[in-house]
Amino acid sequence: MNGAVETLPPTRVGVIDIGSNSIRLVIFDGLGRAPLPIINHKAVIGLGVDVERHGWLGEEAFRRGLEAVDILVRLADSVPCANLALYATAAIRHAANGSEFCRSVEARTGRAVTVLTGAGEARLSASGVISALPGLSGVIGDLGGGSLELVAVENGTVREQATRDIGPLRLKERWGGDPARASEAIHEAIFSVTWLDAWKHRSFHAVGGSWRAIARLHMTQHHYPLTIVHGYTMAPAETRSFTGMLEKLSNETTSRIRGISRRRAAILPWGAMVLDHLMDALEPQDVVFSAQGLREGHHFRKLDATTRKSDPLLAACHQLALWHRRFADCSAALERWVAPVIRQRGDADPRLVRASCILADTGWREHPEYRARRSLSRVLHMPWSVLDHQERAWLALALFVRYGGAETAEEAAPCHRLLKPDTIDGAVLLGSLLRLALVLSAGRGHILDSTPLVTTADGFTLEIPRDAAVASPERIERLAAAIGQALEVPFTVSRQVPDRTPVAATAAR
Repeated sequence: MNGAVETLPPTRVGVIDIGSNSIRLVIFDGLGRAPLPIINHKAVIGLGVDVERHGWLGEEAFRRGLEAVDILVRLADSVPCANLALYATAAIRHAANGSEFCRSVEARTGRAVTVLTGAGEARLSASGVISALPGLSGVIGDLGGGSLELVAVENGTVREQATRDIGPLRLKERWGGDPARASEAIHEAIFSVTWLDAWKHRSFHAVGGSWRAIARLHMTQHHYPLTIVHGYTMAPAETRSFTGMLEKLSNETTSRIRGISRRRAAILPWGAMVLDHLMDALEPQDVVFSAQGLREGHHFRKLDATTRKSDPLLAACHQLALWHRRFADCSAALERWVAPVIRQRGDADPRLVRASCILADTGWREHPEYRARRSLSRVLHMPWSVLDHQERAWLALALFVRYGGAETAEEAAPCHRLLKPDTIDGAVLLGSLLRLALVLSAGRGHILDSTPLVTTADGFTLEIPRDAAVASPERIERLAAAIGQALEVPFTVSRQVPDRTPVAATAAR
């Protein structure tokens, strides 16, 4: 009916992040372990430029910032979003008239602004990264326009934190004509964090727009098969080589960089310089880029303790399956069914096996000719930040094979490029088992429970009761034979008779 007012979803969570370079609104679809942003808008204002130059927000920056926040609040209200938080970071924290700006925002929008301390900003950013990697151990660095937040994490628990005012926007304004002096200032700031020395040789998790831009450029230069920054990993040597090159770029060169905004490109060398000095201080085993940060940390903090402890990958897979599966969830039955082979023959991550079982029946809506490739694409390009790139590729390849895709097909090439050779066989094996299981059961768990896969002295047997309603017995035997040949063991399909004497068709070795 025209004019009807939409009921506000009580769990829809929104955040406006008033940063030194940009002001961004993110609204998540709900309170859950694997949220998706339904709105992600930003206005690039550069509040930190005025603060670094003058110590306060000039009249024009003040006006533009206030107007941007007002527009984003009104957008959130129109979505609608009943739960909206406003956070301000380094620029407002350091501006002499930052409090006045916050009062003006509240007067104009009716929303209070929380000005985060450096420690508070660090904790929220760390919560965002931990929300995707619950057992994380290493150092998280969140580089905003005005400041760098550093957090040391052990098994998902924050142990140390520090903030330093060496954001690239601030560095460019202060030392734009003297890169050597900027380098000295960065070195001094980073090495004054005394606890960093105890956290050497671990993973470094890089957060923030400048560092994501570095990752994106590196991916483009190497013709990387994905364009998803979250989970992209660089070795220390190539990180140093690439940041060293970026530090030397002139303003004219950065202005010609494609795929990155001109404002972001202009401060890229300074973000690269900070990362380079962190490589010196931490000597990390790798650099992992994260799309999670302050905004995701706010959402994570609003979850109850039980939900926070749940697995984000499995939550995302269950959500995807809920949208796409045919029948009731049969993933537990699938996991039980494949377990005998996986236990003996697979070295796969149990989480990835479980995730594959959850997603195994999600391609049925597609035309049969396209189910394999669409399933691969759906998983490889999942919108959730709960997978690194190798995990994406493993899951995608397993689902591709599950729907009949050939391991050597051209569509699977990105997966092969992302995976280590010794992990490919595990994905292919699981995909083959899932294909057999779904042909056998048509996605119904009770059929799998009544047709178990059991271990024999020298291989495996699929036990099918004589009265079981199983279609395509020849196809089942053909699929079983292929798995047996791949494993180089007998894989028997047994149709049981009342005295339990099997009539078997045995796979060739």
